[in-house]
Amino acid sequence: MTDAAAAQAGGPTFADLRRYYRSRLAMSRAIVVLPEHGCVYVKNQKAGCSTMTLWLDRVHTGEHDFMTQRVHRDNRLPKPKDVGWPEVVRMLAGGAFRFSFVREPLARARSTWYAKVVRQQHYRAGLQEVLGLPVDPESPLTFEQFVTAIEQQDPLTEMDPHWRPQHVNLLHPLVDYDHIGRLESFDADLAVIREHAGLPDVPVTIPNSRKDGQPDPYAGRPDLVRRVEALYAQDFELYGY
Repeated sequence: MTDAAAAQAGGPTFADLRRYYRSRLAMSRAIVVLPEHGCVYVKNQKAGCSTMTLWLDRVHTGEHDFMTQRVHRDNRLPKPKDVGWPEVVRMLAGGAFRFSFVREPLARARSTWYAKVVRQQHYRAGLQEVLGLPVDPESPLTFEQFVTAIEQQDPLTEMDPHWRPQHVNLLHPLVDYDHIGRLESFDADLAVIREHAGLPDVPVTIPNSRKDGQPDPYAGRPDLVRRVEALYAQDFELYGY
């Protein structure tokens, strides 16, 4: 589908997609298309994204026991460039069943901080630069410092997808989804998606599940709750949290 046809159909154009992603590679990694099953999944990081990618790999290949801890790198899913971006645009514009998942924003922010800042050093340097701190990836960042840093970032051009607002990851308002599930009701929502999209019933495995063991950073800090709520105000409104 050409950009003009996509715009006329009310869906995103290729140019629209480029504005939502910093690079073509990031765009390619964020959109999962299964033309043979007539569906498209738009990734929303820290909302069941790894689980869905693994599940869709099993749907696509029929290999129900496939497992990897690096599913975003090791999956065998079709690449949008191989499917063809005009076809991807057509699918996003209504030519396929479109779905994704969201998560309660306070819980998502906390999970992101633990997974990407506490456990993984390589995210810290960029956040330290934003805060004007000495760049030392081995130096920890508190949850409050994390919130302060992302408050200073532009959601579209500067935020990492793991912590940018979910409506930006989901290309709102360009894509009209057939179903947006909630991580909190994952099994029920996945059953709805599978039935409506006509997808096979394959096993679901959570590849990166672990308990963080961290104290609740919101405990006794209503000010932090309000700041995170302000960061993700549109997510709360759009997704009914």
